[in-house]
Amino acid sequence: MTLEFNSESKLKFNRFSKLGMWYILALSVIATVSIVGQFLIQNHLDNQLSDSHVINVAGRQRMISQRITKCALLLKPVQDSSQRIEILNEMKGALQLWTISHNGLQKGNDSLRLPGNNSTAVTAMFDQINNHHLAMRTNAAAIIETLSKDPDASYDTLGPFIEGILEHQHAFLDGMNAIVFQYDHEAKQKISRLSTLEYALLIISIVVIILEILFVFRPTALQVNKTVNQLIASEKNAKKLSKEIGALYSSLEKSYEELSHVNVPVETPKIYAKTDRGGNVIFISDLFTELSGRELSLKSSPLKDLFPASNLNDEWMEEVIDQLSEGNAWQGVIHYQDRKEKDRWADIMIVPALNEKTEVEEWLVLGSDITLQKQAEKNIRAKSKAEIEKKINQQKFRSVLILEGQEEERKRLAMDIHDGIGQMLTSLKFQIESIDLKHDESVAQHKLSEIQQLIKQVIKEVRRVTFNLKPTVLGDYGLPAALNVFIREIGKLTDIELVYTMEGDSAFRLPQKVENNIFRIIQEAINNAIKYSEASRIEVKLEMTEADLLITVSDNGKGFDEKLVEARSVNIESGGGFFNMYERTEYINGLLDIRSTPGSGTAVVLRVPVKTLLTVA
Repeated sequence: MTLEFNSESKLKFNRFSKLGMWYILALSVIATVSIVGQFLIQNHLDNQLSDSHVINVAGRQRMISQRITKCALLLKPVQDSSQRIEILNEMKGALQLWTISHNGLQKGNDSLRLPGNNSTAVTAMFDQINNHHLAMRTNAAAIIETLSKDPDASYDTLGPFIEGILEHQHAFLDGMNAIVFQYDHEAKQKISRLSTLEYALLIISIVVIILEILFVFRPTALQVNKTVNQLIASEKNAKKLSKEIGALYSSLEKSYEELSHVNVPVETPKIYAKTDRGGNVIFISDLFTELSGRELSLKSSPLKDLFPASNLNDEWMEEVIDQLSEGNAWQGVIHYQDRKEKDRWADIMIVPALNEKTEVEEWLVLGSDITLQKQAEKNIRAKSKAEIEKKINQQKFRSVLILEGQEEERKRLAMDIHDGIGQMLTSLKFQIESIDLKHDESVAQHKLSEIQQLIKQVIKEVRRVTFNLKPTVLGDYGLPAALNVFIREIGKLTDIELVYTMEGDSAFRLPQKVENNIFRIIQEAINNAIKYSEASRIEVKLEMTEADLLITVSDNGKGFDEKLVEARSVNIESGGGFFNMYERTEYINGLLDIRSTPGSGTAVVLRVPVKTLLTVA
């Protein structure tokens, strides 16, 4: 069979495809601009970080050169050797750092974080001061070498070297000042270029977004709006059609009910009896005698006695006499009992028989037995009534279970607070009141330790009570973690061995209401197993696949008769636990299967489709 789409459908398909292509293209442009922009900005920022450090080192070079000059000037003709050794050590450190920094600024130095990628202007400036730097470094090295050999060397020996440093120091300072200002100027230029780049990227992004709004979002919104209107119109038509189908089904059910009545064979009216014109029986047919068990001894009895246990009385007889005396017939359905006291129904017609003088001489009682038809109608009514009563009873039972569950939860919570937390707080109160710091401090310290332990127990009990109400781990970390914590905590309170296993992705999260209902179903299954199964081992297995979520709670207990549980429903007599489990399962569109055999344990299997989970609000 060949399916052909009309031209309008093809046009819409092509239009949506074109819009989708433009949308992807626009997103790709924005993504490309963002990625390239981030790369360029990060690169500029990295350069800015090194630029600030380069400027700092270049400025420090001026200070170090002045420090070397100061050390040279501190040397005097008459001077203690210890003072000269101190000056010597200071000059050594300054000269070493000055030399390393100077070379690092030009060629780079990883330890000083100097890149060495200078501009042409900076390189030319360094070329102009390198001779001065070399001269100062040579003279400073000569002073260091001389003093290292003889700290008391004559000032005449050191004088030429000091003069050499002073001669080149001014030129070097001027050159380094120019280099620092050049570094600062180049850094500002980079910042300006970065600002320009950011503005350019912003403008490109805004232009792309505007174009996307004009040529993608706006046409898409118009098309979606048009499609939604068509869907709304289709929904109205569907509701109208559904209403018509509902009326058709109602009519069909009514027709079926009428057919059930029609299908019962209806007898042709036959003569049952004859009476005189006063309504006294003068003849009873064999057919009516067989149906009702009435004997011929009823002759001369009133017609109403022909139908025992009916509602016919003297007033009815007078009404029939008046009606037939006027030449009219009487027709109606009479309910009576036969000889075995079984209910029977007859469609009776009483017709006057006239003589030659057109006077009423006798009555002919004609009838047909409609007992089967009436019983069929009665069965249908009884069945409908039974179904309605069953639904009402289930609703009553559901309400009773909700109220009983709330009452039991309040009672359990009150007992936990009164018997656990309440008694602990009372004991805590007495312990605090009994502390007397004026007497024995060791006793008071011991009581404080007991109070600390009691407070820890109160906190633990509060956590246990709140966990039973609703475990916070369920909302924070999801169903697998909540089941793990719940089973571990329950295992501490019972001698039964509880085993929990998980297969598949343990980090999945479901809608909160879905997780709450699944947790309560498993909680009810585990509690039932602990209370009633007499098992020594309970296993809980959670399997998460792409298709569905499967949780199995199995025990090796005594089991029970599966007839107590109906598939996908529950009898009122089978208890509220199963009922609540099925109710929660239907709410999350799941499937609950309870399998049990007396003496062979019980397995509760909950299966919920993953796609369905995501649609539950």
